[in-house]
Amino acid sequence: MSALPKDYRAEYLRSIAYIRAKVDQMLALIGTLPLRQEELDDNTLIELDPIGIVTESFGQILSHLNDTNRQLDVARQEIRAIFDSMDAGVVVINDDGTIDDCNRQAREWLFSNRDRQELIGAALSQVCPCDEHLRDGVLSGALYEQDMQFGDRYFHIVASDITDAARNGIKKVIICFDITRQKQTESSLTLYGQVFETTAEGIAITDRDMRFVEVNDAYCRITGYPAEELLGKTPRLLRSGHHDGTFYREIREALQSDGHWQGETLDRARDGSLIPLLQSISVVRNEQGEVSHYITLVTDISAMKETQARLDFLAHHDPLTELPNRLLFTARLEHAIDLAARNEERFGVLFIDLDRFKTINDSLGHQLGDRLLIDVAQRLGGLVRKSDTIARLGGDEFVVLLERIHASDQAERLAEKLVDAMRKPFYLDGMELHLGCSIGITMYPEDGRDAVTLLKNADAAMYRVKDSGRDGYCKFSQDLSEAVDERLALENALRHALREEQLELHYQPVIDMEQRRIVAVEALSRWRHPERGLIPPDCFIPIAEDTKLILPLGEWVARKAIGQFRSWRDQGVMLDCVSINTSGIQLFRPGFVEGLLGILKEYGVEGRHLQIELTENVLMQDVEVCRAVLTRLRDEGIRIAIDDFGTGYSSLAYLKQLPIDMLKIDRSFVSDVPDDPNDCAIVEAIVALAYSLDLVTIAEGVETDAQEFFLRQMGCHRLQGYRYSRPIAAGEFADFVKGFPWGGFP
Repeated sequence: MSALPKDYRAEYLRSIAYIRAKVDQMLALIGTLPLRQEELDDNTLIELDPIGIVTESFGQILSHLNDTNRQLDVARQEIRAIFDSMDAGVVVINDDGTIDDCNRQAREWLFSNRDRQELIGAALSQVCPCDEHLRDGVLSGALYEQDMQFGDRYFHIVASDITDAARNGIKKVIICFDITRQKQTESSLTLYGQVFETTAEGIAITDRDMRFVEVNDAYCRITGYPAEELLGKTPRLLRSGHHDGTFYREIREALQSDGHWQGETLDRARDGSLIPLLQSISVVRNEQGEVSHYITLVTDISAMKETQARLDFLAHHDPLTELPNRLLFTARLEHAIDLAARNEERFGVLFIDLDRFKTINDSLGHQLGDRLLIDVAQRLGGLVRKSDTIARLGGDEFVVLLERIHASDQAERLAEKLVDAMRKPFYLDGMELHLGCSIGITMYPEDGRDAVTLLKNADAAMYRVKDSGRDGYCKFSQDLSEAVDERLALENALRHALREEQLELHYQPVIDMEQRRIVAVEALSRWRHPERGLIPPDCFIPIAEDTKLILPLGEWVARKAIGQFRSWRDQGVMLDCVSINTSGIQLFRPGFVEGLLGILKEYGVEGRHLQIELTENVLMQDVEVCRAVLTRLRDEGIRIAIDDFGTGYSSLAYLKQLPIDMLKIDRSFVSDVPDDPNDCAIVEAIVALAYSLDLVTIAEGVETDAQEFFLRQMGCHRLQGYRYSRPIAAGEFADFVKGFPWGGFP
């Protein structure tokens, strides 16, 4: 019985005591009878009582016996009622292993609610679903205890002998107690214990005096203290001194009023380091409502704080060079304006744009370009004062805020130092790279009294340097402001021109030297402004690319050129293809290929009748993406030409990596042949390269007989230039083709 839970043992003992009392009462009643009823016949009575004394009392004896039997029946019924109402399953087993009796709870739990009469006399081994180990244990020893699971219930089984007066075992009794809830509680406690020990959050339990009574491994790991050094101590052990008394008083007040507090603390670990923690403290009260314990959950948020600091840094700094970005620079510039206005001081802004960086970046790849920008930032940073701010606005644009200038030429002297520094070569991967820079200078307050104006005017001064040949600096002046206004006006006018269809296409023929005929045309954009007249493309194409207006412009060019080609074919002008120029902004835009194919389908023109022209710099921006896009175009029959070949930082590997059909020799190489031996050598090398790669060559800018003769001698396949025709309007082109001298050239 020692293994029974306390509540079950008490109930068991009370029930057995009551049953025994009833049995003793029955035995006492039986003991009052002088003889058993079946022994009281007439002869016995006469022998026992010859004078008839007992006989006269026989009726009384029978009456007393009947009363006793009735009391025995009542006692048996009471015992059966108690037997069946016990909150334990009871089974009485005979020596031969058959069931002598069982109560209602046993029939429900062990015998699937079978009828009592059906079970009595049946062998336990045949009707009990329990395993053989249990049956053998019950039937073997004098005492057996075991926890067993039947279905979804758990039971504590106690089996013992029933003995006679001589303590001889005559039967066995099995008592089953349902311990399912106890098992569930034990399981929950085990789970809670595992959670307590394995959770990543630190958990500490303190008593009402805030002394540690329990801590988990995570709490010890976070604080650096072993459990034995914490138990019995208070959280004051962890205080770092960064919080004042008001902070801790607010915690106590929150616990008293709300029973809970949550917030961030900066505590000190055992090794002296500071640890930022997110803490949650809850009050635990007993049944009387008194505070008994406090439970504290702590999370080490060091990584989160580091990430937050990194994100804050990235929000205000350029991730590549780690210089301040536009946001932080603008904030410092506005602060400098406030300070200078209050103290009547001057400061300068230097807008720096690298020369030739785009060519290097496009030709040698973005990874090397990024490393070059880092070296540039370090070189620039070594030339400014610690009190000055140097920032990267994006791309290859940098800006310097030069505060508290005392001499009027101080900004110009710094600009000269920066230009000289950028003239010195950079060395990366064994290559010597030359950059240079263009710098625009504005001064507060004469060149602007707000951040936007100062930056805009510095940018305008920088562009003046670009237009003047680069590699220098320029201080802002009023005429530059007019130039900025002019550029902005031109941008707005271009937007209007696209909406009002003020643009038109002119076409320049391409002559095949072997076939001696016009085989193609190049479509060239022209802007006919209602007031300014015809604006050449070199005035508005750069603006279109800077403002992304090149996207709607490029789509308009493709639609107009393909539609015109269809019209010429219908008129009998049989050209091989029409060529359109494509920018990198267009090529890398999702949906570019689908857009072109949709226009071709709309006009019923096959892909082989369209050629797109790309510069080397576009191809070098991302060779992998270019290969994917150009391969899709080539699969549709569209031809690919490299425009201005040889003018960039060419990486000839792309010629065999990309699906290219033609190389266009830039007019800068053609203009001085055959007089310039260097240009002649370059043209000859390009033609030979194209021949070895089975590519077609086209020479641009052919204007003289001598140039034509030289190019034909070199084996150049096709020629294009004023020697044959200027770009002409679409309406004039059909007549030009019909009048072209097929037998000879003009």
